[in-house]
Amino acid sequence: MNKIKKIFSFLGRALNHHPLIFCAVCSLLENFLIESMSRHSVIKGIEHIIESPAVFFYNSLIIMFTLTLCLLFKRRVFGLVLLSAPWLVCGLINSVVLSYRVTPLGAIDFQIVKMSLILVYLTKWQRVLVYCCVALLLISIVALWIVGPKISGKINYGKTAASILGMLAVVVVATNLAYNIKAISTDFGNIAGAYQDYGFVYCFSSSMIDTGIDKPADYSEETTKEKLNVLPVQNDESQLLKPDVILIQLESFIDPKTIKGITYSDDPAPNHTYLKENFTTGKLNVPSFGGGTANTEFEVLTGINLDYFGPGEYPYKTIMLEETTESLPYNLGKLGYSSHAIHNHTGNFYDRDKVYPHMGFNSFQSKEYMHNFETTAYGWCKDKALTAEIMTALNYTDEENGITADTPRFVWTVSVQGHGTYPTEPLNGSENVIKLTSDEFDEPTLCALSYYINQLWEMDMFLGSLISAVENRGKPTLIIAYGDHLPNIGLDSENLTSNDAYSTEYVTWNNFGLEKLPNEELKTYQFSSKIMEMLGFNDGNLTKLHQLKRSGNTEMTEEEYQDNILYFAYDMLYGENYMFGGEKPFIKTDMRMGTIPIEISTIKYMGDSLYVHGTGFTEKSKIFVNGEKCSSVMLSQYSLMATGVTIEEGDEITVGQSSSKREVLGYSDPIVYNENEHYMELLEAE
Repeated sequence: MNKIKKIFSFLGRALNHHPLIFCAVCSLLENFLIESMSRHSVIKGIEHIIESPAVFFYNSLIIMFTLTLCLLFKRRVFGLVLLSAPWLVCGLINSVVLSYRVTPLGAIDFQIVKMSLILVYLTKWQRVLVYCCVALLLISIVALWIVGPKISGKINYGKTAASILGMLAVVVVATNLAYNIKAISTDFGNIAGAYQDYGFVYCFSSSMIDTGIDKPADYSEETTKEKLNVLPVQNDESQLLKPDVILIQLESFIDPKTIKGITYSDDPAPNHTYLKENFTTGKLNVPSFGGGTANTEFEVLTGINLDYFGPGEYPYKTIMLEETTESLPYNLGKLGYSSHAIHNHTGNFYDRDKVYPHMGFNSFQSKEYMHNFETTAYGWCKDKALTAEIMTALNYTDEENGITADTPRFVWTVSVQGHGTYPTEPLNGSENVIKLTSDEFDEPTLCALSYYINQLWEMDMFLGSLISAVENRGKPTLIIAYGDHLPNIGLDSENLTSNDAYSTEYVTWNNFGLEKLPNEELKTYQFSSKIMEMLGFNDGNLTKLHQLKRSGNTEMTEEEYQDNILYFAYDMLYGENYMFGGEKPFIKTDMRMGTIPIEISTIKYMGDSLYVHGTGFTEKSKIFVNGEKCSSVMLSQYSLMATGVTIEEGDEITVGQSSSKREVLGYSDPIVYNENEHYMELLEAE
């Protein structure tokens, strides 16, 4: 204890007599620890200092500015620890995150993370360790407040404020200098590379501050008209065939045969191979690697280049919660299509349940509305369940809302089976259909690859079963499937025949005679324009812009093309909607959760037990009385029971679907309790 007091006493004197020097030393040490953690190596942390000294000292300067705020505390040691902790904790979290994915930690991750994901990724003892570390940190901070030294005398707040403002001025000047010598950049096209090149502290700070799309310098109503005049005229689509369209985003899916140095016992993706050989296919350049599913999804559905948002930003967690924009569902909606989303994971992940109405979807079937599905060893829903869900979306009718048997359907499907973690040791009881041999990978990596490849084989079987079901249905249909990103499994560009870790493939299938087009390499934000073009459609300004550029029939340079994408995106999401005469045409849809609505047919109240009968119930179905959730048990797809319930005349009974976050995604229409109609005596029930 005496030694600890001596240490605190020394730190107190140093902070009292030489505060800026002490903060500078601490910031250098902290930054070194953070960079070493991000690289999982102290040696690589040292190499970073040697190779990029300007970047290292600039990042340390940012930390130092935050640490100088401790000068406002009389307990400066406590203040220093309190201000240092967030940087070190974020650096540690980033190190852990990089063990599971390639994309480093961004500020937006603290909005995205959900307890369900923590439970998936961490073992029981790892979770206990996390809780213990958090508790230890809180106890240490409280103890430091109690026993930490205080400076003698009063704080000269004028002098202290001047020191802090002076430090801020130094950071501003250093930032401009770092930009000028190209030590740092605002271009985070490859976010993982940016964190390595520009440092964690700068990049993470940028992700907190820099969000949204910057206003174009020439933004005006006149400029907007000039840009619109360049676009092609609207096609006459009145006589065109309007087939059903199924667009599938496959989690972490790549063609296994593009991985170098592996021999397979059989074709690990035979349906994918068949589609590549017989239908239109091509390369797809995606915006992320090892994660970031929602950002690939955003680019595909909207046609907007993600590069124009802040570093690491997920538009699903920012602007798309507030605004509507041109999208594939809205564009197809002009042609009479109804649009339906399906995802075999939780409906509120990435806030899809809130974002999809801003993209024009009519319904959203998430895992909470599914039943009898199988899961992987890590709890992810297998994709085989999606065949029946897609067929339901294609076949159901809702004439009250204008969806008849003749209404063309757009079915957007996001799969999840290929998701990590990937085990580095064989799992008990697992049987691999596809056997792997390789001299290129060590045993743990080969084990992970074996698990991953066999998940892909099952995903490929899902594609085959879907094609068979659609073929038997007999209606004109276009199916498009693609991978959202590569898995974080130890692969990089050198391990792939494409030599590009930011590249996947798309395949198509149709039963109405579309010709096989030459392979075309696309960016994900160009993909929906390709789909529209295959069908002869060109609705939407971004669609027209992408189709014009891809056609080659324009003198528009790449720089002008990108400027126009940014301009149109800003106008729709942040601007005055000049493209549409000042009034946005994309109206938020009254999206229903569940392809087919959950309905209550009858209720019966006996003793203190309430029985609810209806259709579409799942394990996530809960009984609500006047909006209050009851302890519910699913008896079957048609019956629920709640016990310990007191009901009075006029109470409203509904069934709600609870998500893993304990949010309610949607409710059935209510039934009002009537004692004469709904109450049954216990003796009568017996």
